[in-house]
Amino acid sequence: MTSIPRPSLEQAAQTWLAQTDASMDDPSLIRLRAALEDFLAKRFHGAAADLRAVHDLRNSLLDDGRSIESHVAEGAQSWDRSSLGKAASDSAPPELGRLLFSLVWNLRPGSVLELGTNIGISAAYLQVGLQHTGGGELTTIEASGARLVLAERHFDALGLAHPNWVEGYFDDVLADCLAEIRPPDLAFIDGNHREDATVRYFHLVGEAMPAGAVMVFDDIRWSEGMLGAWEEISRSTAVTASVDLGRIGLVVRS
Repeated sequence: MTSIPRPSLEQAAQTWLAQTDASMDDPSLIRLRAALEDFLAKRFHGAAADLRAVHDLRNSLLDDGRSIESHVAEGAQSWDRSSLGKAASDSAPPELGRLLFSLVWNLRPGSVLELGTNIGISAAYLQVGLQHTGGGELTTIEASGARLVLAERHFDALGLAHPNWVEGYFDDVLADCLAEIRPPDLAFIDGNHREDATVRYFHLVGEAMPAGAVMVFDDIRWSEGMLGAWEEISRSTAVTASVDLGRIGLVVRS
């Protein structure tokens, strides 16, 4: 599927900062502005080596043409016949990883929820942020048990503490998961890229989040349907602000 043309994250962040009043007094927007400023300035707050390790791990996997199920024979699902290199390519690239880290650093979430673990690359960026801020709990959900096995291996290779891994389809496990974990202060929605599903997760996850919490939606220009979902979400009365960064969209919960 061909994505809709979009600016780079850096270009979009520069545009948003230029168009946003620097004297704003909304605490959530102040923190978002600080995160984008850190992202553009490449301020890593002592985490540069850990972030580089995640970049390097992803890069080392890109040319691996073997199937995921050949890496993890037991419990592999049908879609795991995709190559490990394709899974790595679909993971958060360094630019997005740096932004996820900056969001965690500036928002200081006590609880982070990720929908779509894949092989653990985006989760690693989030976990690096949490470990460098000295706290916070990450929960990440993935339907494929084989991909979760690889994610665990990658966390071990990076020397990162394991998050709360949850295996299952979002529609099957998300409600129970939200009932069990601490209300998320930051959510990264990166899976099931269909318009109706994305809007459904916005409502289900958002209703469990406190006011001022931030939701990040990946691949909002992956398709016309995803763009439609983003437009509906950004206009919702359940958000106080939205930030369109081309590839991703961020909203602040009301």
